[in-house]
Amino acid sequence: TEAREQTHEAIESERIQALTLLAASVAHELGNPLNALSIHLQLMDREIRKLGQPSAAGEAGDPDEVSDIAAKLEKYISVAKGEVNRLDYIVTQFLQAIRPSKPKLKKSSLNDTVEETIELLRPEFDNRGQAIKLEFAKSLPLALFDAAQIKQSLINLMKNSMHAMSTGGELTIKTGEAAAGVWVSLTDTGGGIPQEQIKRIFEPYYTTKEKGSGLGLMIVQRIVRDHDGRLELMSHGGKGTTFRIWLPQEERRQHLLETAANEA
Repeated sequence: TEAREQTHEAIESERIQALTLLAASVAHELGNPLNALSIHLQLMDREIRKLGQPSAAGEAGDPDEVSDIAAKLEKYISVAKGEVNRLDYIVTQFLQAIRPSKPKLKKSSLNDTVEETIELLRPEFDNRGQAIKLEFAKSLPLALFDAAQIKQSLINLMKNSMHAMSTGGELTIKTGEAAAGVWVSLTDTGGGIPQEQIKRIFEPYYTTKEKGSGLGLMIVQRIVRDHDGRLELMSHGGKGTTFRIWLPQEERRQHLLETAANEA
């Protein structure tokens, strides 16, 4: 009985620690964009108040001054929208981390999924002056995966590469076929990941980015694992980083056995 109580207390303690860590991480991640929103709302309020005040020439609503205020308001609103999108992204990441959904497997084209993801993020790469080089395998066979979840994984990996590179840089995306499966790799020209950080890179809430949630790579790893795939990482400090996702063409035998057992 005493041993059982100690085990129960240990489990309860671990659960409380996990919840404390989650709460602290949520508060930290949400705090930065909320603070930025508060500051820019104050700036917007200040500019709007100027519209009702007489100008130095004694006239209210001087055209040049109104134009200047309008430009500032447009800039502040743009920043505020960006922070709202960032809040939405953070909340979505946390929900996906704590409430993973089972992949809906379907025969799909990896090349098409990669291309759709690239088109989604291409404007961000263009704004940063970063190039995307494509080396797609021709006649790549279909594979069994959830296109939406794999696209989510690719978005996380592409954003990692984007932030790892300074202004400029090039991301090389390749696809291929190997070992009864298909793969996609992403190689950036960033600074690479030091060996001492590679072991921790997939840990929840561990991040090397100033505005990172530390959940992106953990989510990628979970999605790939749920697909019976593999996520490989190759990196050397100062020489860039390569992430490679391998996905099987067919459903693994143990899943078929599990289904048969359930039906029986």
